[in-house]
Amino acid sequence: MPSLLVRLLVIVLCLCAESSLAAEPPSSDVLLLDDNTPSLQIGTVVSSWIDEGSHATIEQVLDGAARFKPVPALNRNSLNKYDALWIKISVRRAPGSKVRWTLNLPLPFVDHVTFYSTDIAGQWKAQQAGDMLAQTDWHRPGLYPDFDFDLPDNAPQNIYLQVHNFKELAIPIRLASVRQREIQRQQEFIGLGLMFGALLCLTVLSMLRYLEHRKAIDGWAALFALLVAATLAQITGVLNASLWAYVPELGNSASNFMPVIAVGSTLLFIRSVFVLHVHFHRYDRFLSSVGWGTIASVLLFALVDRFIADRVCAMIMLFAALIGTGATVLSWHQGSTVGRWMMIALLPQFFALTYMLCETVGLVPLLWQMRYLTSACVAVSIPILMYALTQLTHDRKELVVRANHLPTQDALTGLLTPEVFQTHLEDAVQRAIDHREPLALVMVQVTNHEHIRQVYSDTTAEQCLLRAVVKIQRILRDVDPAGRVGTAQFGLLMEGVTTRNALTERMVKLVGSGLIPLPGLVPEVTLHFQAACVLLHENPVPPERVLGDLRDLLAGISPNTRRPIRFLEAAATQASALGPTGEPA
Repeated sequence: MPSLLVRLLVIVLCLCAESSLAAEPPSSDVLLLDDNTPSLQIGTVVSSWIDEGSHATIEQVLDGAARFKPVPALNRNSLNKYDALWIKISVRRAPGSKVRWTLNLPLPFVDHVTFYSTDIAGQWKAQQAGDMLAQTDWHRPGLYPDFDFDLPDNAPQNIYLQVHNFKELAIPIRLASVRQREIQRQQEFIGLGLMFGALLCLTVLSMLRYLEHRKAIDGWAALFALLVAATLAQITGVLNASLWAYVPELGNSASNFMPVIAVGSTLLFIRSVFVLHVHFHRYDRFLSSVGWGTIASVLLFALVDRFIADRVCAMIMLFAALIGTGATVLSWHQGSTVGRWMMIALLPQFFALTYMLCETVGLVPLLWQMRYLTSACVAVSIPILMYALTQLTHDRKELVVRANHLPTQDALTGLLTPEVFQTHLEDAVQRAIDHREPLALVMVQVTNHEHIRQVYSDTTAEQCLLRAVVKIQRILRDVDPAGRVGTAQFGLLMEGVTTRNALTERMVKLVGSGLIPLPGLVPEVTLHFQAACVLLHENPVPPERVLGDLRDLLAGISPNTRRPIRFLEAAATQASALGPTGEPA
């Protein structure tokens, strides 16, 4: 299963890379913008320059102060909080092209980007974006930097990007026509809307479960789903465009610490879902320590330089993801019903986080789609975690129900005990008297139970009793009470049965089903049922002695009888002697 997941992930990565490469323009010093190719990503060569100290202005760059050199478009640039990266791109409109063009950088976390281009009058204008700027200062408010530019004629024109970021960064640059860019935005918003809508629905569902059952785990599940939704919103730029629109400082910091908190919380939630402390006590405690330690590591952003804190927290997140995957593997090997689904959910996240960390330190090329692929993997894992929690809650509830039913149910068959069945009988008789409703009582006996026990074993005899209960329940409604009133005797209450024929039909089905050999037993074993019946609305035997009368009726039936179904007849009455006046004496 893990190897298959690795292959699937590699296929997805190759498809993402292939889609990016398919949109690359041919290698040339000047990019030709053609209406027939409304969207492309620069993947060849651009001219770049690192401005140490960030002192240069656009005028100085135009005057030749910048020493541009050709580099791969997705080259990792050695940036820090003091320097600025300048990128120069030469573009030209294709003959006959009429559409307007846009440029975007699909990086919601980039600190500050300034885009320089000339207007129709030939004047240089600046457009700004970045998560260190309020959305009101962006040229086009959105999830990530997005700019537009004019190409008044078919002559080549230079456009410039000035990028500030606190750490190394590769810049994916996408060009698209205005119309195509609007289509891209709509597709992005629809996809994000569906993802966040599903996560919020799961949050509400967990909250409703908490309000209904008052279980703390459901409340924590609601908070966890909300935290994951908020983290994905931060990663994809939704929070920066909405909640932090006017406080970019908070948004800039949230991009660093929210993923760390989400990873740590995922470990703690996994610990509550997988009961590892039963078989892996030390690993369970270690998992808890790593989870809380991951959350506490965000304090590094307040204590050390942001670049150092980011690198350390990235390593901690990778380690935490590895520990969480290990917990899933252990639970899977222990036979957890949801372990397989958790493996499917967490392994892609682990590989995606590993790729992004290697991308941060420059070991693998930039794949900007990986951030969105990781978000999708995290979003898919939340329903699986909720399913695991539902299974856990269901199993615990079943244990509680069984514990509560122990005083009222027979330990072997699960039917009512004789005392509880007697209570149901008295209540049913009283309802029949009050409302004049038909009521039937049947005592069923497995006559060959003792023979099976002696010939085969006690275990086989118990299995036969369980099979007998299954056959009996098939002729009962869900609301009809049934109890074990003897070693191999069962009492059945059937409300609404009006005639002997209707009751006899059910008993015939039961007797016939008992003659079908039990599967898996060699030689073949059958169950011989006998039934003593009474219609209490016709023969109102008092409930305190009716079971005894039916038991006596069964005792008088021969094991080899051809009439295994008998009815309890009313006791014969004698006429009273009349006195001299004709009245009863």
